[in-house]
Amino acid sequence: MWPFSNKKKDGKPPVSVAQAIELLAGIGIRVRPQITSDDLLHSLGGTMESPADLTLLLCVIGGEVERGGFERISDDIWHIDMECIEDNGDYIRLVERFAILAKGLLPLKNVRDRVDIEAGEAWVEFELDGKTVHWNLEVDNDWASPELYSNMQELVETRSDKKFFITALGQDSLICFGDTAMKQKLSELSGLDFQRE
Repeated sequence: MWPFSNKKKDGKPPVSVAQAIELLAGIGIRVRPQITSDDLLHSLGGTMESPADLTLLLCVIGGEVERGGFERISDDIWHIDMECIEDNGDYIRLVERFAILAKGLLPLKNVRDRVDIEAGEAWVEFELDGKTVHWNLEVDNDWASPELYSNMQELVETRSDKKFFITALGQDSLICFGDTAMKQKLSELSGLDFQRE
């Protein structure tokens, strides 16, 4: 079971899980319609009226339902463990998740990758606007290459004023996509320092 905080650091009374979900939806972090309260509480523990720890709630919303078909809980935030590269297909999954966050701004096709940790080889490529984009990526055991985030950010910067923003929690991170106002509101609400880079 996830731990819950009893009070917010600013001294204000804590918000419930249900209230926190409403506040997050108000700034653009929504739970997908097919995800139920039971799905959330399966990972979160407690009830919808339990006091919410915003960081932990964001991690749950940015993840997958931990039962059944392991569906994505949200298309608006992503909780990623950076130690996630082991084999072919892993960078495909990451690139496709960035595209989901970008809400159609990155219509990628034919995403392919190659991961061979022992040989020190990793790359990902895809087609965008009729052109093939190929990135060779750094290999550091099973850690995702930080270049991937930078490269995806560069791709989207030419297409929108919105950008990816990230906060590191240790070996895991939370990644979102939106405008400056959304980044600021999410940082204020969560107490986390989301950054563009």
